[in-house]
Amino acid sequence: MNKDFSSPQKQSKIGILVIFFSVLYKFTKIFWVFGAYLLFKNLSENLIFILIGLFTILCFAITFSILSYKKFKFHIDYDQKEFVLQKGVFSTEFINISFDRIQQVYFKRSIIQRIINVYEVAIDTAGSSDKEVTIKALSKEKADALRNILMNLAVEEVTQENETVNEVKSTKQKQLEWKHRLEVLDLLKLGLTSNYLRGIWLIFLFFGTIMNELNQLKIENTYLDRGVDYLDQNYTSPSAVIFVVLVALIFTFLVGILISTVEIFIKYFNLTLTQTSLSLDLEMGLKTNTRTSLKPRRVQMLRLSTNPIQKRLDLYEAEVSLASSSDDFQKKKSKIKIPGLAKDKLKKIKEFLYKRSQETSTPIKPHSILFVRKFVLSCIPVFLAIIPIIIFAWYRWEIILPAVSIYLLLSFFLNKKYYQSISIEFTENFIVKKQGIWNHETEIIELFKLQSITVKQALWFRKRKLYHLEFHTAGGDLFFPLVSEQDLKNINYNFYKIETSTKAWM
Repeated sequence: MNKDFSSPQKQSKIGILVIFFSVLYKFTKIFWVFGAYLLFKNLSENLIFILIGLFTILCFAITFSILSYKKFKFHIDYDQKEFVLQKGVFSTEFINISFDRIQQVYFKRSIIQRIINVYEVAIDTAGSSDKEVTIKALSKEKADALRNILMNLAVEEVTQENETVNEVKSTKQKQLEWKHRLEVLDLLKLGLTSNYLRGIWLIFLFFGTIMNELNQLKIENTYLDRGVDYLDQNYTSPSAVIFVVLVALIFTFLVGILISTVEIFIKYFNLTLTQTSLSLDLEMGLKTNTRTSLKPRRVQMLRLSTNPIQKRLDLYEAEVSLASSSDDFQKKKSKIKIPGLAKDKLKKIKEFLYKRSQETSTPIKPHSILFVRKFVLSCIPVFLAIIPIIIFAWYRWEIILPAVSIYLLLSFFLNKKYYQSISIEFTENFIVKKQGIWNHETEIIELFKLQSITVKQALWFRKRKLYHLEFHTAGGDLFFPLVSEQDLKNINYNFYKIETSTKAWM
């Protein structure tokens, strides 16, 4: 009797559409600037070339989609204990993933995949720098069956603990503990109270990219030139310049909030977190809908964060770090953010992941030289700005002195707040680090999940006997600066806990 997926399988036939639209999207990303140039430069003369180009791209996309579908096959090799995938149009690629390397199997659905009602199954592996393995189009029944089989096989292969074996046998007997869902109002609150700088950065990045492309194509930007001339003619006094700068900053800030809000709606739309007796099941996303399951043994680090406004609105964020390789892509992918949690839900997540109450101990602070160093470093831009002032003799002290004074006072205040906020605790079973000026963060690591500890000492800190600590886990690192030699006694205890623990770190 053949086991499920033991023979080579193909995707759903409708998956050809998914591949087709994916190819078109990639071509659009590559050639959109060139297409816009031809479209607006002289449409009547370039129309025939545009139509020929579009027809060629369509023919290539259709042919590539059909061949890609036929060449894509997958199956489970139960004898070799591997998941095997074959793909490639111009060259054939075989991917073999042993069961013990499978960390997570989850679903992703783009808008196109939801319209044609197929699921994308993503297989994430620990300790690999490769991108996740994906199967673009499966029916819900096949996707669920493949996910359950692979996760059960992975659990059986990784550990022989009775607790985990029982978990495998009772997968279908999960009991619902509680459910959390982000409503539209919650998404709006998150958008208005977070990620301001990210939205502003995206604005500068967008306009910078446009200007760079226009310069490469040697297209004159008459609107920008007119705007610069208008400002030069009408805003010459210091008060007028300050007014224009303030208006520009406020406008950029408001647009940044708008962009952040839209981004949050797209990323976290319909976020649903369900805790069962075995796992935390998470589903979210508008443009790309993802479904994943989090289990305590796979969590390497937990980061909790909020800011004063969100705290008043009872909104907290949890970021779960799973095991990954040292590759930057894998590190980013292994961090799963769950925003918009109430404080009671946050407490339940901590209790579920750690199965014990979190202890407390006396917090350790870094040496005060940390504050001095950060303040001095923050003053470097001021000294650099003096160089062009001296060279070009632009001595507008009525503008320079107030700006420098405000900057130095603000820098002193922010660095002082940061120094007061940062601390680390070593308890019986945990390492807990706290920091943050506006966003207050708490990072938690279980001692038995530590893989190594690095102690660093710069040459200029030897007389003061100060050290930097770095705690390494499979899900990321935790850094803490400038502790005294006396505080290093905690390190020996950490090593002892790592060596004597019999628990599986993953």
